[in-house]
Amino acid sequence: MGLVDIVVPCYNYGRFLGKCVESLLDQEGVDVRILIIDDASCDDTPQVGQRLASRDPRVTFRRHAANQGHINTYNEGLLGWASAPYSLLISADDALAPGALARATRVMDRHRDIGMAYGMALTIGEDNPTTTNQPSTIDYQVVPGPLFLQFCCKSLYNPVPTPTAVVRTEVQHHLGGYKSEFPHTGDLEMWMRFAIHGPIAVLREVQGYYRWHGGNMAHRYYNQVISDRREFAETCEHVLAPLGKRLPASEQWLCDMFREMESQTFRNAANAFDRGERAEYLAWLELANEISPGSRRPTVPWRLKIRQQMGQAVWHKIRPGLSRIRGRPVTPQGLRFHPLPGERFGWWPEPDRINRI
Repeated sequence: MGLVDIVVPCYNYGRFLGKCVESLLDQEGVDVRILIIDDASCDDTPQVGQRLASRDPRVTFRRHAANQGHINTYNEGLLGWASAPYSLLISADDALAPGALARATRVMDRHRDIGMAYGMALTIGEDNPTTTNQPSTIDYQVVPGPLFLQFCCKSLYNPVPTPTAVVRTEVQHHLGGYKSEFPHTGDLEMWMRFAIHGPIAVLREVQGYYRWHGGNMAHRYYNQVISDRREFAETCEHVLAPLGKRLPASEQWLCDMFREMESQTFRNAANAFDRGERAEYLAWLELANEISPGSRRPTVPWRLKIRQQMGQAVWHKIRPGLSRIRGRPVTPQGLRFHPLPGERFGWWPEPDRINRI
């Protein structure tokens, strides 16, 4: 039976903590040990955490006297406490699907070179139930590290739902902890380090639940979204640039990533222009200049140039007519960098051959 140490950082998520820990204690086919770390919450987290620890010897509760931030809290649990063969870091507002740990550890027991296994996640709202049927078989695939790294650059998003990522503890200790210079993309940076170390297992099933609510760290205004886009680029460059001759293709991956991000940034700028959001529009243009590949200035797409030359007042007058001619909706779309409740997310590569146990 697999042994899994689970770190549950919690900051003002006392209302979700009980459901999260319940989903961990109910895991079948594995032995779990749980550490709740309260990072000086202002809500009822201390009372909830102490109550959970008093009810089950598998649960330990710690409370920081002063807030230390999520990166330090993560590392405290993963590096200073976790010692079982496998580890999981899960936020107190998320939860595990039934059988998730047994499926992940079974795959990792079969493939000793795998340092991390993850699965799909289902987004839920504040009050949505967290129940799914357990599959009778496990469909998974082993993804080579370079393929995972290439996908991160190509897709411009984190392919791993964090609540589902089970890691081999000795590999985690070897790679080290989360980096404070990447407060919003630290998980992506960590998964990329695991990919450099070796292959990664991907499970087809829903392995966890990501709870979307007003207090999420990922709930951003446009300026924070832009900051996250900037940090994403910095993260990929930080991880891949030092590889050099070890992985020559990584130079092209980075170049392609910056070009696609530049194109995406201009599209976001055009959408902001269409909505009349001048500050957001200018912020996207600034980001495009920052991330432009090499030393050249970015080439502004002709559609955006037309908007700039006309100005917002003129453009907003003629745009409805142009949209009717093309048969397209007039209402511009805003930003959406997160899945909505009920959506399933995570990267399933769909290769020619799928493993099944």
